[in-house]
Amino acid sequence: MKAKYISSFIIGLSSLVMLNSCNSALDRDPLTQYGSDNFWNEPAQASAVLTGTYLRLQTALNTEFFFYGDSRSDICGLYLENNTQNIAVIFNRLDANLPVTDWGNFYVIINQANLIIKNVKIMNDKGLYVGRTTEYNRVLGQAYALRALAYFYLVRVWGDVPLITEPVENPSDLNALKTPRVAKDTVFNRISTDLRLARDLVPTSYSDAQQTRATITRGAVDAIMTDYCMWKNDPDSVITTSARVISNTQYGLTALYDPNIDYYTLPQVEVDKTEYSKMFTDGFSKESILEIAYNNDENTLSGLLTLFGGGQGVAQFFADRDLVTSYRSGDLRTVAHFKNENQIYKNFPKGTFDRVTENDKNVILYRLSDILLLRAEALVKTNQRSAAWTLIKQVRERAFGPVEVETLVPGSNPARYVINNPNPYNRLNTGVTSNSERAAFLALSNDAAEDYILEERKKELCFEGKRWFDLVRTGKVIQVMQNRTNGKITNPANILWPINLNIIRQNPNIEQNDFYK
Repeated sequence: MKAKYISSFIIGLSSLVMLNSCNSALDRDPLTQYGSDNFWNEPAQASAVLTGTYLRLQTALNTEFFFYGDSRSDICGLYLENNTQNIAVIFNRLDANLPVTDWGNFYVIINQANLIIKNVKIMNDKGLYVGRTTEYNRVLGQAYALRALAYFYLVRVWGDVPLITEPVENPSDLNALKTPRVAKDTVFNRISTDLRLARDLVPTSYSDAQQTRATITRGAVDAIMTDYCMWKNDPDSVITTSARVISNTQYGLTALYDPNIDYYTLPQVEVDKTEYSKMFTDGFSKESILEIAYNNDENTLSGLLTLFGGGQGVAQFFADRDLVTSYRSGDLRTVAHFKNENQIYKNFPKGTFDRVTENDKNVILYRLSDILLLRAEALVKTNQRSAAWTLIKQVRERAFGPVEVETLVPGSNPARYVINNPNPYNRLNTGVTSNSERAAFLALSNDAAEDYILEERKKELCFEGKRWFDLVRTGKVIQVMQNRTNGKITNPANILWPINLNIIRQNPNIEQNDFYK
């Protein structure tokens, strides 16, 4: 169990005004009392709505972060074949009846953000934030960023989507709920604008270390911006935004390699003591930039245990054999990520743990290694290959240890050499960060270098909701998936997700994506 992150008082207050559970937010009443005259009368109420928005983010990406970002890719297989939705996503046989095709929870987030943006400005004009400018900026900035994050998921999953920037305050205003889809570039422009507005308003950190990792900060905005700019194929901007993240002293890579410990001969549970493993099992690590916090004591449970915890007959998904065997010998990530060869135990201790009280593992949306490797891609695109290699080397050496180097012993005659950092997995001439490996990377074509980095991202970020999005944004879905036994995709129109039929039935202005008509 993790330490409490959200106070019980704020949760209790926000629950009084929480949005009703909504699977089709454009078609149903998205409000209770947020827009009424007896609300928005003091800053604490706005903060409570903001807390409620984070709770809705917990719902929107509970297991969905995996379904949207990984499940359709080449990194996982299916244990339980009695679940219609799981079969559909793993074999890329999506249909518009599946619950995961409903975008409603994202629009709940968006509407709450719209309410905050509109009403805190009115409150500020009324003088309710006099002497509380920092709080005003914090609440407004986070609302902009959360709206941008929700739209970023929507446009990556469904393409063109309705763009709503004004709150629906009257539940009887059905016309406001019948919004048509707009071109995805228009939505991308709104995301960019919201992120810029947010960055000028949110703080760099909070007084509580856990809150800093689980709440929108300036570093979190920079991370989302970096991801956004990669989607927009704007490497120059990626280099700018990622530099801000990397130079932020709040963030650093967690430790995995230890020359004094042989994780292969010791029990596998020894890896659980490393900073790297604790990043996933405990949360709130120095490497984390933004994560969704869950807490058993507060009855907010993540879906990670349901997805991956346990072996056959318990977990829903396992690691694809091609992924497991793609790791090189000596890569400690295999010890940290998997149990019994292909069980996905990245987020769980390898030993015994309580499946009830520890069913609250956080979902990490952005961490430093993710940004380092996105930056490496951008550097390749801007012909800065050597600088890109430096970042790849940094991520790899965390998993393999430093390269073994021979040093001449001063005054020795005949010349005698000693080996510094003796490491059987990362030797000077044959290791993963050796001079020969570097030379091979520098000699690759740009497209092959991009594949090289994507392969590293696959190994580093597997089951964190990144792989499918990486394939989509680089245009490599067909290349990777066309020869798959399960999950085969040959039609580019199949890349977008279908829109749930309930949304289309209740909103005649919504047109289904072509592949699913």
